[in-house]
Amino acid sequence: MMQLKQAQRLPHAILLYGEEGSGKRDFAQSLSASLLCKQSVQTGEACGRCSACQLIAAQTHPDLTFLKPVPPENSKSTKPVLNIRIDAIRKLCTKLTSSSQFEGYRIAIIENADRMLVQGANALLKTLEEPGNQTLIILVTSRPHRLPITVRSRCQALRFPYPSEATAIGWLQTQGLKSPEIALKYAHGAPLTALYQHEETLQHRELLAKALTAGLNGESSLSYAAKLAELPKDLSLNWLLDWVNDLVRLKNTNFNSAIINEINRPHLNKLAKKSDLKRIFAYNDLIIEYIRKETIALNLQLIWENLLISWDSL
Repeated sequence: MMQLKQAQRLPHAILLYGEEGSGKRDFAQSLSASLLCKQSVQTGEACGRCSACQLIAAQTHPDLTFLKPVPPENSKSTKPVLNIRIDAIRKLCTKLTSSSQFEGYRIAIIENADRMLVQGANALLKTLEEPGNQTLIILVTSRPHRLPITVRSRCQALRFPYPSEATAIGWLQTQGLKSPEIALKYAHGAPLTALYQHEETLQHRELLAKALTAGLNGESSLSYAAKLAELPKDLSLNWLLDWVNDLVRLKNTNFNSAIINEINRPHLNKLAKKSDLKRIFAYNDLIIEYIRKETIALNLQLIWENLLISWDSL
């Protein structure tokens, strides 16, 4: 991208995609800072000292707009569905057609762009098709398949792969992270996700582990349903998918496969021995069904009660 910038051949729209924690957002911000900086260094990176860089750091630069999913207006839900609404896209498009305050680039970074409602994506199309001079729209997403093909086709796509496990662990160690191997497994190889996992997240994972191994310890797994219902829905259900995938790996590889929940391998081995593969696949489909019900108000405690009962029946 720096070469394209120096050659003045930057596209007007870029789609940054890849798994969570692969550095997409950091790259989008660094590229924006480089384009808006008044004293960029020889490598093309932002200086970090000029007035433009100071405005960027304070998130007050008039020519840089951040757009991300927000709850519905007047929502009283404690766990509302987050989306990028059409009115926000229309305001952004109007701003991008206005004159630059600093006589340079006008840049928009749309985070979690797959959360744009259909009407919003359609409203963005005209600006993507007829961008103004020195206009750059950066779409960031971990789920590019959820963006309309009409939007994707008008962007230059850039995929962010993960580094090798050895490279990621080495970097995490330099950041002072304890148990980087475990953190990286939980993060599915994403070093930034591993780095920013809070202690609270690890405690939540431990709570799920206790619930899923309760039956092996002679406890009732249902006693954990209320506490699990308080956790972020998508995160906790995806952690549950990790356990399901670990079970499948163990059953298909005679218990020798690498797994995500390595510290719970003894429990998973026991669960794999007593479980039925067809039931595991059906259980996997059930979890995915719950994850997809993003726009429906759900009783999370009932969901977890159902999931825990089904888990114990695998």
